[in-house]
Amino acid sequence: MPEARALIHPGPVAQERITAVPCLATHRRVTLKAGSTLLAAMIDATNGAGAWFDLSDLPVKTLTFVRPASAPDKRHVAWYSAETVLEDAVVLQAGAHLGQRDGAAFAHVHGLWSEGNGTRHAGHLLAEATVLVEDHAVDVWVLEGAVLEAMPDAETGFTLFRPAETASMRAPNALLATIRPNMLIDKALACCFDASDLPLKTIKGLGSLVGTQLDGPCSLNDHATEVLLTETTGQDVITVGFDGPPLWGKLTPGANRVCVTFEVLLL
Repeated sequence: MPEARALIHPGPVAQERITAVPCLATHRRVTLKAGSTLLAAMIDATNGAGAWFDLSDLPVKTLTFVRPASAPDKRHVAWYSAETVLEDAVVLQAGAHLGQRDGAAFAHVHGLWSEGNGTRHAGHLLAEATVLVEDHAVDVWVLEGAVLEAMPDAETGFTLFRPAETASMRAPNALLATIRPNMLIDKALACCFDASDLPLKTIKGLGSLVGTQLDGPCSLNDHATEVLLTETTGQDVITVGFDGPPLWGKLTPGANRVCVTFEVLLL
């Protein structure tokens, strides 16, 4: 089995490695409206509440995304590539956390998309710079009692989502959590399940890994890779490194550590 690599971040290592908040998640089928940015459409669909969106076969007029890249300085272990802009593209499969940053709604989106000639790309989609071309129905889980809030993080030097309690729920049915760098992703997810007394079964989430080790012949060795969990078990992923193209498959158990952060909703 490949060795799970770790990275040394520039700041002090935070003592708490997993932050988790129980909440109530309500499933809805909503319509994202044509002509809006993806961010604005998600805000309108949830009245700005924290939420997780499953996006599939979503046509867009303009799609803007970045991939992971080497850091330009020593203040971070990795950074983002230059923006790529596609016209008349389709979001084939993506997941999005809708939370708060600087007092306004903010979305973190990872996934897989296709341009008109069929070329596929993956990475970090910029919801505020992606425009919908037609009305499109999607699945969303709207949260009560918790929201992801973006805050400066001393360990990594990034501004990262962290779950914050907004109200105490008498009957929570979900857990909103973030996982810190160098945690083995499969063991961290197991810890989330074990630490909760809820009958959790399904994982929605995205984040970054130190390389992506997949079962089979294909893996990514870049020290930062963007990842979307694509199945409910947390084992199947879409992933991309510095140069693309995207890969998909099952994570090799015990071989994948979180790079900067991983954000999950357990249902």
